[in-house]
Order: sequence, then C-alpha cells, then structure tokens
Amino acid sequence: MAQLGLTTYRLNNNIKSTVLLILFPFLLLLLLAVIFFAFGLLGGAPDAFGIFGIAPVLGTGSPLDLALSAVYAWWPVVIGIAAVWVLVGFLFNDWIIHRATGAKAVTREEQPELYNLLENLCISRGLKVPRLYIVDTDAMNAYASGIDEKSYAVTVTSGLLRVLSRDELEAVLAHELTHIMERDTRLLIVTVVFVGMISFLTQLLWRSMRVATFTRVRGKGAGGVMIIMLIAAVAFAVGYMLALVLRFAISRRREYQADAGSVDLTKNPDALISALLKISQNPVVPHVPSEVQQMFIETPPSRSALAALFDTHPPIEKRIKVLEELGGHVPDRLGPGGSAQPPPPRAAGALPPGNKSPWG
Repeated sequence: MAQLGLTTYRLNNNIKSTVLLILFPFLLLLLLAVIFFAFGLLGGAPDAFGIFGIAPVLGTGSPLDLALSAVYAWWPVVIGIAAVWVLVGFLFNDWIIHRATGAKAVTREEQPELYNLLENLCISRGLKVPRLYIVDTDAMNAYASGIDEKSYAVTVTSGLLRVLSRDELEAVLAHELTHIMERDTRLLIVTVVFVGMISFLTQLLWRSMRVATFTRVRGKGAGGVMIIMLIAAVAFAVGYMLALVLRFAISRRREYQADAGSVDLTKNPDALISALLKISQNPVVPHVPSEVQQMFIETPPSRSALAALFDTHPPIEKRIKVLEELGGHVPDRLGPGGSAQPPPPRAAGALPPGNKSPWG
C-alpha cells in the first residue's frame, strides 16, 4: 500500500483545496467575461453598455471591450457573492449535504454495533469518531462528508445495513473513514459548493440578460428570440464546462486510495471486494443530486464511452483488480455479470452470518 502514496495524496488534496479556493473568484469572472463576449459577438455590444449601465474600458465598443467592461464594473459584486457563498458552504455544508440526501443522525443507543465498528476503527488511528447518519432507502451506498472534526460524518443507507455482513460493513466504514483522513471530503465539498455557485450564477446572468434585453428585441420577431436563445446556450455551455473543470480536480484515484486505506485499517481486502460487488447491485439513491452522488462509495458507470470520461468513480472491475493485487480474492458465489449475489434481506432483529448481534 505504500506504493499508492497515501501521505502524498493527502498533501495533494490539501493543495488542491487551497488552489480551488483561490481560483474560484477568477473562474466566476471568466464566466462573466465569456458570456458578455458572446453577447457582443451576437450583436449586442453597441447597446449593451447602456442597457446594463456599463462604462466602456477600451472605448472601442467591441465584444472584447464589453467583456472587460462587465468584469471591471461587476467584479466587486462577483467577489462578494463568491465570498458569501463559500462562507455559507463552509458553515452549513453538513446541513446542506444531509438535507440533500435525506440522512438522519443516529446515536450509539440507536445503532450500538454500527457505532462500535466505527469507533474501533477510529481508535486504531487516534481519531475522533465522526457523527453517524442513515439514509432510509433500499439502495446500498455510503458516503463521508465534512471539512473539520466538528462536521465530519459517515453516512450509510439502511439497505446497506440490511444486506452487508459485519466484516463487509466494517470495510465500507474504513473506506469512508479514509476519505476523511485523506481530506477527500473537504475537497469534494469545495467542488460541490463551487459547481453549485457556477450553476446559480449562470442562471442569474441568463435571467438578468433576458430581462435587460427584452425591450431591445421586442418587436424584432424570431430574430430577437434567436439571439436570446443563443446567449442562453452560450451561458449554459460555459457554466457546464467550468463545472467539468472543477470535477476533474476530483481524481478517480481517490477511490483507489480509500480502498487501500480500508485494507490498511481492516487487513481484510476480501470483505471490501464482497461489499463492493453487493453494493454494485443496487447503488442508486434516486433523490440525491448528481453533485452529491459523487461523494458515494459507488456510482453506476456511464453507458457511453464519451460520457464515461467524466465519471467520478472508476469501474468496480478495476477497483477489484487493485484489491486483488493487495491480497484480496473475488468470492466464489457470483451472480449474473460476475456480481456477488446479496443474501435475502434480513428481518428486523435477525442475526447475520458471523455476527454476534443484530444490526437492526
């Protein structure tokens, strides 16, 4: 596992988080400039200065002049919005994430075995125990969240608790705990906050531009409508591309690292392999936004090769291959497509094989 460089990876995550925080305002200003440049190219430059109350910087009235003038006029507003958004994200990230997933906090009294498993893993590394949450769904998945000890949390679905054995559940908890130790959760939350901000600003700019240009295009028929549609297309395309750039800051390597960290904590790669195969049978939690789904231990792969380039998780097959290199073995009992067949759901209070007490 030393070859996977867990310590170096943690340092890289800290650097990425810092760089993204510094670059975020500039990305928003770039988004503003590109949208107004496109607006100018589509014929809006001559009137835009008066419509939006912008003073020319270059004095040429060109699309470039419009873009630079918009940035110069509105940079304090953009920086202020970005600062407030980041502050809200850092102060309320746990509330925002758990509300998006529908997770409910649980105590040691409610889930003693689950809590003890996580506590034992934390003791082995001298860590404070994160808070525990459960999402009530038949889907099988888990995620870690938080930016510091006050907000760190591990969340599992009730479907995961019903299907996984004790060793498999411990391996999943160790995987999520590694995400916390390696600062993956901090980087993920930074990108989720930023992607949300870019989406919000894109829609805000589009709505403002539509209202401001309504008078100018009214009466010009289909041509005016076409201009509005083209501007909207440019705004959304630019916003989407910036969101993709931020997603690329989240390396797929994080899942390999967390898998390796799980093996390092539990010394049981077989349990994680079996857990991943079971989870892959039913990982989708439909009500969770796509920005938050990238925090899960598993998300289904894209169907097309092009879309797969933007997947946030490596294929299960590749993760299992790495785990086999770390000493793991694929279970003999396989179902269709090479996936482990999960056992029938347990009734409340039933004892899973190898466990000394029920998971509830």
